[in-house]
Amino acid sequence: MAKILIVDDDPAFVHLLTNLIASFGETPITTMEGANFFSIIEKETIDLILLDIYMPIVSGLTLINQIKKHEVYRHIPVIMITGSDDMNIMTECFEAGASDFITKPISPVVLQARLSSILERQNSIKRLEKEIKERKKAESLLRKLSIAVEQSPGIVFLTDPQGSIEYANPKCLEITGYQLEDILGHSPHIFHSGSTDSATYDNIWKTISKGGTWKGELCNKKKDGALFWVLCSISPVLDEEGKISNFLAVQEDISDRILAEEALAEKTVALQISERRLRTILETTEYGIVVIGKNKEIHFVNPGAENLLCKPAKELLGNEFPYPFTLNQKTEIQIVRPDHPDIFADLRVVETETDDGPVWVASIRKVSEKKIIKQPIEKQIPQIENEVRALKQQPQSTSVSTKKIQNSTSEFISNISHEFRTPMHAILSFANFGIKKSNEVPREKLRHYFDQIKVSANRLMPLIDDLLDLSNLESRKIPYKMTKQDIIPTLQSVIREQKKIADDKKINIQLMPHECKSNSVFNKSAIFKVLRNVLQNAIHYSPEQSNITIKIENITDENNAPWLLLKISDEGIGIPEQELNEIFNKFIQSSKTKTCAGGTGIGLAICKYIISEHKGQIWAENNTGKGATISFTLPIGIN
Repeated sequence: MAKILIVDDDPAFVHLLTNLIASFGETPITTMEGANFFSIIEKETIDLILLDIYMPIVSGLTLINQIKKHEVYRHIPVIMITGSDDMNIMTECFEAGASDFITKPISPVVLQARLSSILERQNSIKRLEKEIKERKKAESLLRKLSIAVEQSPGIVFLTDPQGSIEYANPKCLEITGYQLEDILGHSPHIFHSGSTDSATYDNIWKTISKGGTWKGELCNKKKDGALFWVLCSISPVLDEEGKISNFLAVQEDISDRILAEEALAEKTVALQISERRLRTILETTEYGIVVIGKNKEIHFVNPGAENLLCKPAKELLGNEFPYPFTLNQKTEIQIVRPDHPDIFADLRVVETETDDGPVWVASIRKVSEKKIIKQPIEKQIPQIENEVRALKQQPQSTSVSTKKIQNSTSEFISNISHEFRTPMHAILSFANFGIKKSNEVPREKLRHYFDQIKVSANRLMPLIDDLLDLSNLESRKIPYKMTKQDIIPTLQSVIREQKKIADDKKINIQLMPHECKSNSVFNKSAIFKVLRNVLQNAIHYSPEQSNITIKIENITDENNAPWLLLKISDEGIGIPEQELNEIFNKFIQSSKTKTCAGGTGIGLAICKYIISEHKGQIWAENNTGKGATISFTLPIGIN
């Protein structure tokens, strides 16, 4: 539907034209003053103008001259209207740029024919301009693609549907050594090296003939016979009817990568051979070879070391190397073997680099028979020396213990400062927000500030309780009133309390079925604290979607006194063997957990105090596989 602007000062004639144009299915827009023309045309997209020649103020001839000189509107076709048939006026209108000329009175049939003709011609011009613009855009894109292909760092060539080469880019000619005229009209077989089986080429042709794309690696041959490897992609090019007009091959020279992979494979084979030879030497030598980590833990022992130390590898691996040494110096050691005669050996340790960092390699050589004969005489000398050395080292040992306590205390102070500082900072921050914003923000926002203060305060309270409990326990200020009662309700209460935290990590807490008696003599609030602390630790250090099991048993000690045994087992990170006893000391955290968020190292110490007050015992052990178990005993009767 075209928009046609009628510019005429005769109201009756404007009304007539408006009705006629509307009946033709077009949209009429009218003005009776030439002076309003440009204000209208700036607001509306006009397709054609009907312009009266004779109008007051601004004549039609003046207006058409202004239109045709305008940069934006000069393309709009104009039909001049007049009641005169003066040829000079008609000539003047056409010279000014009019597309047609109509005299009054107007025939509706003639008007419709003239309008349709001009509008159709105008639409044809627009279509042609659009096609020209699109063609120029396509030609520009084609030029860019041509430049990209010409300058591509990869091999590009084009074949006809039968597989004859029609085009090859400069990189193809550079790598293969051919001239363009050498390969035009030839099949890509000209590049075949003979090392690729025919089944591969059959698969390529079958894939691309069906419209698919084949990708893979090929070994090709240059003009001079040299081989080169390419990563290849071959795909069909379709015409407007969807038929294959060409095949396009794009290849990347990967010869350097293939050569590097072959060299790496050769080195790997050589390394495997060297490793087998080294393993043979390690397994057959009488020397003991031990690989020691940075924390003096044993990583590897050969059979010679197992024989000298009289222990299998499984008992040595992961444990601390038991003999003192100085790097790059020979040390004489005495190996004590409970079920075998003691022996003397020379120990030498050197440092070497591995992918995981430096390690120490120790070689242990059994001394000669002459040395062994002298052993009864010399045996007393090391013993005396050891005693003297032990006496000399007592202050040092005390110093080490003191230093360890100092380190633990310092670490505790650092942890507790962090644990207090974080919630206290939140309390102060939200309190300041509330003071500053009390007259500005809505009640809901103030409620949010108070909620956050409450959360932070609730986080502080358990820390304060733990510190008070520890202080009171050490000073014996907490007298426990103990009664004989069933421990199951207390246990279930702790599980309910911790269930939300466990559910967030999808951890299943399972109280195992039991047939034993569950009564014991204990203080309910104190044992609740022990159970809560142990269960919280189990949840905190367990992975998501794991299990925590709780078991109760009846046992007797060496005096046949009855005890209730509780075990809480997780599937977490476990505890280093050397730390199983230390974790119940004050301010001590496992080296596996101290890097985790939170923790002061006093929770398990409090548990130990409480269980000791109940005359029971508490201990930790690692599970077979993964995780750890915390166990403790409570008296069933008055022990």
